[in-house]
Amino acid sequence: MKSKKEKQTKGGSEMFDNIIAKIEELLNRFGEGIVEILRGEKDIAKYSMELKVKMDEIGKEMIKEVCGLVDEIVRNEKERKARYDVVRKDRRNIKTIFGDVEYIRTYYKNKEDGGYVYLADEILGIEKYQRIDKAVKAAIVEKVVEMSYEKAAKEVLGEEKITRQSVMNILKRIEAAQLDRIEDNKKGVAGSKKVVKELYIEADEDHISLQSGEGKIAKLAYINEGYKEEEGIVKRKELKGVHYFSSIKEKPEDIWSKVSEYIEERYETEKIEKIYLLGDGAAWIKEGLEWIPRAEFVLDRFHLMREVIRISRGNKKIFAGIIEALKGRDREKFEKLVAEAMEKAEGDEKAKKRIRDSRRYIANHWDNIVLELDNRIIKGCSAEGHVSHVLADRMSSRPRGWSEEGAEVMVKLLSLKYNGVNLREAYLKEICSKEEKKEKILKEIVRKNIKKIKKQIEETRNNVPILARGKVDLMFRVLKGLSTRDFLNAVVF
Repeated sequence: MKSKKEKQTKGGSEMFDNIIAKIEELLNRFGEGIVEILRGEKDIAKYSMELKVKMDEIGKEMIKEVCGLVDEIVRNEKERKARYDVVRKDRRNIKTIFGDVEYIRTYYKNKEDGGYVYLADEILGIEKYQRIDKAVKAAIVEKVVEMSYEKAAKEVLGEEKITRQSVMNILKRIEAAQLDRIEDNKKGVAGSKKVVKELYIEADEDHISLQSGEGKIAKLAYINEGYKEEEGIVKRKELKGVHYFSSIKEKPEDIWSKVSEYIEERYETEKIEKIYLLGDGAAWIKEGLEWIPRAEFVLDRFHLMREVIRISRGNKKIFAGIIEALKGRDREKFEKLVAEAMEKAEGDEKAKKRIRDSRRYIANHWDNIVLELDNRIIKGCSAEGHVSHVLADRMSSRPRGWSEEGAEVMVKLLSLKYNGVNLREAYLKEICSKEEKKEKILKEIVRKNIKKIKKQIEETRNNVPILARGKVDLMFRVLKGLSTRDFLNAVVF
């Protein structure tokens, strides 16, 4: 009868032999494919597809073997035998980034409390009832901010389909508070505070349609340091130091408190000479003045020009006259031009109403109209374009029915993405990670077997036939690269 050590050594050896066999099979196909391309029997597109299938097969085989090895190690450990009785072996399927993988795990009963558990799953980090690997979920979260649920799933899994509902369930398990913590953690590594003369806070909103038929406003505020310059030339499309904040459910004061806190943590506030708050004059935007000390509100140029165009209705003389009146802060001239526009719209009641509404909008914000700011880098507001780029493209440009919770998570994911957060890494580290709960027995089993596995890996490297024969050809270089984790350098020839 074989000892526990012999069983484990055999199991580990078989695992590595199986994987090496698969890799050698891939390399043979790799070489054959090159010949077929040179002969004109196939093109690189067909070859790439075949190679992808083979590489996915290897990935699935490796995951299956690792799951089996971990289960075998746990089953043969004396510490496990002292605490748990074997009940049965069960098959389990899990969807990975390589495709569906089926593996066998052992079901145990705790001798002390009578509880049941799959110990290998706890080591592997596979949760109860989990059917989709966390790496797949993380990849889908990264993609779903750019495309529909269906497209995101297909982008990650190809023909290995999962339903739209499954993707929705992945997002439902993300809490807005978790995303806020990711943002807080990012702030914690900011480094030294920046010194700037001017700071710009721009704000706008997007209108979201919910499944209930109700409409919601997605609020977007972002900080920037003005447009980038190169040798004195303003690059109008690129802003410096941009950072986004967005929400559907949060109150205005919650958003502005985050903006204020961010400024305090990132900038030497006493050295900022001017802080401009730019927007369309909505109440929630102006509320920012209560939270940002010394901020000055400026009506953004996009919305202002829109109202001027509505008043002038294509009349170049009236349009130019209103612009001149605004620049000169000449209220009397502005009112005369509005009256002239009303006369020209005689008989068109809808046009008159639009003129009156636009006149009221400009009059209400007269003191906040600044066409020529002291800083020549900023003239107007870029918020409208940023709403389209950051929110509208995903949230409202095409009709969608969002749940309120789903929409809130999505706008926060979008902000994180444009703030430079790697969503895949953040999902795995901040959302999936849980407090270490492994029992002492499992920690001990893991600790005891790490050295054994490392030794088996080294022995496998030294006993691969293609490496041992000494002939330095393409296959040798590729497999040697794989065995030493230097694959990219190995395939350069």
